[in-house]
Amino acid sequence: MPNKTILFLGAENFHAYAWKSGALSAAQRFADSAEGKEQFSAFLQAHPYPAYLLTDLIEEDFRHETVPHLRGGERAEMIQRKFEQFYRNTPFRQASLLQRQKEGRRDDEMLFSALTNPALISPWLNIMLSHGMPVVGIYSVPNISAPLIRNSPSGHLLLSWEKHAGLRQTYFDAGLLRFSRLTPIVAGSSLSEQVATEAVRTQQYLKSLSLIPTGQALDVYIICHADDRNELAARLSDNPDMRYAYLDIREMGQRIKSKAAYADSDATPLLLHLLATRQQRSNYAAAAHTHFFQLLLARRSLLWLSAALAAASLLWGAANLWEGRWLNDDNASLREQAGKLSRQAQQIAGGFPNTLAAAADMKTAVLLARKLENYSPPPQKIMGGLGKILVDFPLVRVNQLSWQASATAEPAPQNVAPANTPAQVILLGGDLTGFAPGDYRNALNYLERFRQALAQHGYGVTALTLPLDISPTGSITTGTGEDNPRPAQFSLKLVWRPAP
Repeated sequence: MPNKTILFLGAENFHAYAWKSGALSAAQRFADSAEGKEQFSAFLQAHPYPAYLLTDLIEEDFRHETVPHLRGGERAEMIQRKFEQFYRNTPFRQASLLQRQKEGRRDDEMLFSALTNPALISPWLNIMLSHGMPVVGIYSVPNISAPLIRNSPSGHLLLSWEKHAGLRQTYFDAGLLRFSRLTPIVAGSSLSEQVATEAVRTQQYLKSLSLIPTGQALDVYIICHADDRNELAARLSDNPDMRYAYLDIREMGQRIKSKAAYADSDATPLLLHLLATRQQRSNYAAAAHTHFFQLLLARRSLLWLSAALAAASLLWGAANLWEGRWLNDDNASLREQAGKLSRQAQQIAGGFPNTLAAAADMKTAVLLARKLENYSPPPQKIMGGLGKILVDFPLVRVNQLSWQASATAEPAPQNVAPANTPAQVILLGGDLTGFAPGDYRNALNYLERFRQALAQHGYGVTALTLPLDISPTGSITTGTGEDNPRPAQFSLKLVWRPAP
């Protein structure tokens, strides 16, 4: 555990402890005098650790209030008004939400409390702030005592004796602090006498505040040493209003892993250990009091962040170093392969004669190759468009197909500019299938659509023969009889020329 400075302020005593390795050192007492304050300054210089100040003072006031349920700035303004109304003259104040009502407007039940005599605290606190001491918080015994009682089914009164303060009585209900009061030990009276007298007074006061339900007995838990238990049990007896239970201080110290030696019923070491080991939610310190502690937290956060960044940088650098070594190995392998391929290329080149040609000769060869391609294009280029069109006209059955370059000037197909290269003349013969015998009208229409499709793809189309001779000299009735049907035969002449 990190080192800490634990301070305890009683009615007339101020003690300091060094917390190291999970244990408290011996108490150092400082008198409320100039000499005592100088000694305290020297102690702080020797122990510049985060400070926790625990108070056990008679001048601690508690007030219950039911307020509207508010949020944000309105809630903060309401709490500030209550502070000005109840505790105007002290900066050591706090407001705790007990619970929200379940019926009606569902208002908030609040507990306002304060250390009403700041003159007891401010001199010691000012010394700490002048030394830049990181003050974690200012706490009171009632605020940190709740964890001492576990699994209490109803409201209970916790009694503890602090040798340098007095008899502390704190009432909890459902684990929430409701009320607390401190009574100084009267000289000449024993602990049992003080408990017997003050417990009854507190029970009556709680009933007057309606904190104890009517007809319900008050459970009183007393923290004590085994030597004092017999005397307490002999003097205190259960009755319909009060029931007593005794908590062995040594067993409680073992439960919270305290290393202190409990020689009597003084609960101060128990409470200080609880403060040092348990995170406390509420305290009386304002932002100005914990300024140096917040700076310490910010500095620690920056250190942790710097360490994390340094570790990340080291990991990144190591990864880059490893990757660089891996890449160097790959580069060496690639260089070796490149050298091997270069040697093989040289060996292959050495087996061929010198075939280097001049640039002008290479240009002439390319131009001749292009002219040759235009003069005699490949069949797939000539027939490519025809093949695609035949797929779209499945009723056309090809019986004859031939083509040749025409030495004579053929008319250029529609939408194709004339070129100086010879045209390709394709002779296409076939018949139309899927038509009823003698249905030449539909056959001729189908063939016309076939011709138009060819023309759209750059072919010049001339009909050589049609399924029906519709020329002026032809006979329309020839071959149309149902007794002598003939196939709807045709032949076309296609002219194809490459685009210029």
